[in-house]
Formats: sequence, structure tokens, C-alpha cells
Amino acid sequence: MSTESEFQLEIELADEAATLALGRELGRELIPGQGLALVGDLGAGKTCLAQGVAQGLAVDDPDAVCSPTYLLVVEHPGAKPMLHLDAYLEAKTRAFLLDGGVDYLQEAQAVVVVEWADRVAELLPPRCLWVELIHSAAGRKAKIRGSRAHFRWVENLSSHP
Repeated sequence: MSTESEFQLEIELADEAATLALGRELGRELIPGQGLALVGDLGAGKTCLAQGVAQGLAVDDPDAVCSPTYLLVVEHPGAKPMLHLDAYLEAKTRAFLLDGGVDYLQEAQAVVVVEWADRVAELLPPRCLWVELIHSAAGRKAKIRGSRAHFRWVENLSSHP
């Protein structure tokens, strides 16, 4: 349920190319200090979307973006830097965030992208755009929600059939 200060949007994504394109669009608009919280089952496209975001942010080496499951956080420098972390191993990520990681993420002047974000939702920076990726008959569906105050531009995203 959304309020007037929040929005929800659904976009059908026919394939991996459409997922990358959505990520690029998000990356072009996200600014340092904002986060992208990704949710979805294994194989839903979270890392693919993160790769598109890196391209849109113009990080120095977007091809280096891969699943950071076994790392704490991966720094991707660039025009708009990206910090990429993964909460699949929830206890590891939670320990990192509680042991100074939250401050690190908030002070880093980067866009923070978190895969499996629902597992550590209460520890994420407040300015997060949430994207849930779901397998659908058409390929995948992206359910996007966030604050209109911080992410008003999202409602103008193009569709990716």
C-alpha cells in the first residue's frame, strides 16, 4: 500500500537486455547518497540490474560488476561511484553493517546498491529506491517503490518490453 508520499510502479522486462536497460536508466538518475535496494529470488536478475546501474552511473569498469556474495562491499569508482553489497549471507552483511558499515555507506558519497536488501532492510540508508524482480510469463517484472520526495523521476521511466 502506498501513500501520497510514496509510489509504486511495475515494469515488464522481456529479457536480460531490458533488465540492463532499466538499470542504465536508474543509474543515470541516481545520485551519490541514494541507495538501490534489490529484492528477488535466485536468478531473478538482481546482478544484471546492478550491472546496468553501473553503466548508467558511468563507473570506470562496469564490466567488473558481478555478484558480491562472498565480499563485504565492492567499490566501483567513476563519475558517480557505486558501492555494491549483497545480503544473501545475511549474518555476514548484518555484522558488517552493525560494526560501522552503515556509517561507511552513508559517508561514502556513492550510490549504494544492495542485493537481497530485504534481509537487512532496517539497516539500509533511508534514501533507498526498492526494486523487486519477479519471474513472470513475459520474462521478469520489476516492482519499483520509493519516496516521491527523493525519486519523483522514477514515475517517468520508460517501459522495457
